[in-house]
Amino acid sequence: MRSANRSRRLDLKDFYYTVESVTEKELIINKSKFIATLMPVKSQLSIPELINSVKKKHHSASHHPYAFRVGLKNNTFRYNDDGEPSGSSGKPILEAIDKFNLTDVLCVVTRYFGGILLGIGGLRRAYFESAELSIRNSEIIEKVITKKLNIKFDYELINKVMNYLKQNNIKILENNSSDNAELICDVKISFVEKFKSDLTELSNGKIIL
Repeated sequence: MRSANRSRRLDLKDFYYTVESVTEKELIINKSKFIATLMPVKSQLSIPELINSVKKKHHSASHHPYAFRVGLKNNTFRYNDDGEPSGSSGKPILEAIDKFNLTDVLCVVTRYFGGILLGIGGLRRAYFESAELSIRNSEIIEKVITKKLNIKFDYELINKVMNYLKQNNIKILENNSSDNAELICDVKISFVEKFKSDLTELSNGKIIL
């Protein structure tokens, strides 16, 4: 099993790509059947159970190599050959995931051996193509990366603040106002510093961030 942390791809700033739901696609190569199961994952903790569910479904298969990538900045990836020759299966699956710049995904490729040896190169191509097929047939979605920011201010600033939020399409998640106005806002990650600077200028430093 190989694992590491990577901070690649997140020059995208405000969004990342993942898949909406489970996709399963089958590929036959030299009588071996490859079944790629692509799944969205919410946390690394859920992955062992997802892998086991595929193994139970295809319990008579020869191998179940897999790869996953989870998280945003400093995200984690891992791949496993599950008994296939080293480097022949898990890594090509990860390469397919990375080709589409995906994160928060797991791909397990189940192999039913057909009696013909494919060799290291043949296995690499087969596992990559199988994973790629499942990704191409999945629903890839774009998710926006935001940060929750709490702002507190006197009611005399309410009109200025509300106009600013509206002009910049900033969503209010919670209104906890009482003696003073207090809002929790959902701000795109690339806009956070400007948001803070703008509100400080707008209020002459009276808004608490």
